[in-house]
Amino acid sequence: MSKADKTLSIKLYQYLCNVVGSEEVVNTRRKIFCSIDSFCRNSSYIIVSSGSKAEGIDFIGSDYDQNDCLSILSCTVCQFCRVYDSTNNVSTFTDEIPIIMDINDTKPEFTKLRLYDMSDLPDTYLFCEIKEGDAYFSSKLYREYGLIDDYVIHGPCTSTANGTHDFANSFRCKEWIRPAQHWIHRSRSSWPDNNLVTSVVQYGVLFVPIGCKGSANEDLEWRISFSMAEKQLIFSFSHTQLLCYALLKIILKDIIKTKHSDLICSYFLKTIMFWLCEESNPSDWNPANMIPCFMNCLRRLIYCVQYKTCLHYFIPENNLFEGRFTDYQHRSLLDKLHDIYHSLWTCVFNTATFQRFIIEHKLTNMLSGAPILTASAFACLSYTKCSFSPVFPIHIALLRKIKDKELSAYMMSQVFNELLQLPDRYQFTESNKSVYEQYQISLNCFKAGIHFNVTATWLLLASLYYKYRRFHECIDIINYSLSKCTPDKILLHLDKTFKDQTYFQQMRKSVGFLSTCKHLVVENVWFRPPFTLLPVELTPLIESVVHAKFIPAVVYLNSLTFLCSYHLEDIRGLHTALRNLELTIRDKYFIIPNEPNLKIANQCLYLVKNMM
Repeated sequence: MSKADKTLSIKLYQYLCNVVGSEEVVNTRRKIFCSIDSFCRNSSYIIVSSGSKAEGIDFIGSDYDQNDCLSILSCTVCQFCRVYDSTNNVSTFTDEIPIIMDINDTKPEFTKLRLYDMSDLPDTYLFCEIKEGDAYFSSKLYREYGLIDDYVIHGPCTSTANGTHDFANSFRCKEWIRPAQHWIHRSRSSWPDNNLVTSVVQYGVLFVPIGCKGSANEDLEWRISFSMAEKQLIFSFSHTQLLCYALLKIILKDIIKTKHSDLICSYFLKTIMFWLCEESNPSDWNPANMIPCFMNCLRRLIYCVQYKTCLHYFIPENNLFEGRFTDYQHRSLLDKLHDIYHSLWTCVFNTATFQRFIIEHKLTNMLSGAPILTASAFACLSYTKCSFSPVFPIHIALLRKIKDKELSAYMMSQVFNELLQLPDRYQFTESNKSVYEQYQISLNCFKAGIHFNVTATWLLLASLYYKYRRFHECIDIINYSLSKCTPDKILLHLDKTFKDQTYFQQMRKSVGFLSTCKHLVVENVWFRPPFTLLPVELTPLIESVVHAKFIPAVVYLNSLTFLCSYHLEDIRGLHTALRNLELTIRDKYFIIPNEPNLKIANQCLYLVKNMM
């Protein structure tokens, strides 16, 4: 390889680091999701984040499942039950309900799950079907159990209607299963190494509730999921390998899917990457080889499509492309892949992902002294807005175990914001002492939250003062909060510009993660059931079944100003607040420009107008 080619490869590598994220940024994204997983667990279940964002890839449209949309896949692993590979492995020294794999009459990668002891049927009958005297867990019943309004079934997942979150309930086998035993010992170069193989095997596998399409026992079959194994393997990638994987995903999302829909999905690309990494020398995957490495990836994809062969990485008996294409689809897809290969870089730099970066880069360069744009982990902070249970001591203990202390502190501030909203904070007796004690507890929560989560915490404190009818103090807090919502701040949400991501990254390097979150970021305010701090005048915003209600920060501040002025009979303040609210909505000032956020903003305006 010539020196010029190596130089070109390094430049491409650096460019991709700006578009996809540097090694540091990727690691930060992973830490965020690992922290969420560590935090969101209890004795009943554990949460496992998976998909592209949890793997460290976060560009617009990066996927969390086969749908390649802006979503996060959380896999909830039941702790009450445990799957065993065979009856010989069943442990009697546990409270977990034993379930046995039954791979008779199932295709590779699928299994039936049989209840080991029929005496456990009373605890599991809601999910079981009796067949020939045995109780089998129904993937259909398990998948559909407890489905709430505005959620839909998507594959093995329960998904939000807008596709932003997928939740898959699963069972776990804590041992390596027989169908994948060959993977442990098969011949390979040097990846994955023995330590990584051991770590993968020790976790075991998951079982998600979806059967083989068209199978006679489809509703009783479960898919064997190696998502945790795959996550560990992805984490072991060099950054060059990860960028090749990300570039394949960009081509899939922006070029292939526009014409060929879901004929090819991200999982196939991941599988191809695993095989390539296993067959090659890890030292070959370096920045100076970026272009040849990616060309090899694309050639392997074309080869797999041409011969309709994409073998499952852990269970090679399963050809993922079996019956995947009609003859017409196969020819058309193959033609498209050849077109991409022969005009590769023209195609790549004309994708929506690259064009977005290029356009932003050109606009930014018009400003003197503008920084080089780069992706950051900023948008992933949106996912820390997970639901918290009211078991406060457990939260503190779990947060202390998170290795990244800055992330731990950031999430701690959110816990205190949640604690502000717990119902027992406001279930007072007639005793003045009780009121005073609860009030002091709330103020202590505020002091803890204000360190790293300024906007949201001040807004909740304003709500607290409003609840106590201390309207003048509430207005003072509102005015202070509004003074912090200046145009130089950035709004926390998923679809962030490269400009905002760059500023976040630069400030983080300068003053640290926590100070950046405190002084640069504006967030929506979140209210949790039973909505103790949401003003009663705004309770019509609550829908019948809702786990949380968010309101854009400046919209809420102006709405709360209006409510305070209303109770103070301040007519001038009333009209000023209403005018400011209208201007905020008109200019979409710190409002995420999508339907849910604009809808909630207009609902706030409607409610306060009706009070005039």
